[in-house]
Amino acid sequence: MAAFDLQEQEQIATMKDWWQNWGKWLALGLAAFLISFSAWKGWQGWQKQQIAKAAEVYAQIENNLTDDGKFKAGVLLLKNDYSKTPYAPRAALIAAKLDYLKGDAAASRAELTWVIDHSQEAALRDTARLRLASILAEEKKYSEALALLKTPEEEGFSPLYAELRGDIFQMQGQIAPAADAYRQAIAKLPKDAPNLKLVEIKLDVLGDK
Repeated sequence: MAAFDLQEQEQIATMKDWWQNWGKWLALGLAAFLISFSAWKGWQGWQKQQIAKAAEVYAQIENNLTDDGKFKAGVLLLKNDYSKTPYAPRAALIAAKLDYLKGDAAASRAELTWVIDHSQEAALRDTARLRLASILAEEKKYSEALALLKTPEEEGFSPLYAELRGDIFQMQGQIAPAADAYRQAIAKLPKDAPNLKLVEIKLDVLGDK
């Protein structure tokens, strides 16, 4: 029994020494973990609130498409206060389309550039580049337009990029590059794609020249 008591005392002494050496750091590590975990949970909650608020603003925007003042105010609010949510770039794309339809190409370009710079979704950035390139081509800024159409982030946009490159080359009278671009588009388009026939016609027209 005495031997057992001595062994137990040695274990207790060893544990005390270990705790004196490492207990403080263990406690600090645990505290840091709890603080970090709480911060992460808090950030998640804040992010959910941001998305929920942004969704409300976006819904109001959709209801105010014909009220220019309220619409622009809503878009601006999303871009300023909720830029990291999925709703801000979508609102900017709608604004870009409406600005273009009203003949305000400069405002449309600005909205599309904002989407390219701020959206966290590759598909939205690709969409914005495609639309911006189209506007630049209409303004005869061909080099700037083609620079946007080199390679999309999402493979699904490749045929659309190729088709627009073909259009831009055709606008400049560059037949061979235009034909190559249309062939690239045709090769990448699904057989049931609604624009496949149109691209084939564009290529055929070039071949007649």
